[in-house]
Amino acid sequence: MRGVIAETEAYQGEDDRACHASKGRTPRTAALFARPGTLYIYLCYGMHHLLNLVTDREGVPSAVLIRGLRIPDRDARTSNGPGKVCRLLALDRAQHGLHLDDPGCPLRLLPPAGPAPRLHRGPRVGVAYAGPEWAGRPWRWWADGFPAVGT
Repeated sequence: MRGVIAETEAYQGEDDRACHASKGRTPRTAALFARPGTLYIYLCYGMHHLLNLVTDREGVPSAVLIRGLRIPDRDARTSNGPGKVCRLLALDRAQHGLHLDDPGCPLRLLPPAGPAPRLHRGPRVGVAYAGPEWAGRPWRWWADGFPAVGT
């Protein structure tokens, strides 16, 4: 299956109260401290797997949550949420900690095939627990025309 990343949300380091690494390095968060391109997949609310790609240098826990995909010949509402993304791509904790370069990694990132879409940005979704300073950061991006959840 091929798709274009259409919605993301960023998490930056141990100071970011919405980032899982805000409580330090644990067995659960160790993949966030790995090299860029590592998959950090976790179970949310005990029922939805969510995919994050580690983005900063090794030792600096930062990641981008893949919130939505635009998949050719599919209604975007089938892929406009991070739980839907993992379900469509058949990702779960079994792929947690894999790197995009690993032979067994089911994901590949390719350069975009066309012009970049116009992007919108706004506050992150579902992180009110982090307090208004962190929850209100405009670190969520979505492509023009994509039915982003929470907009």
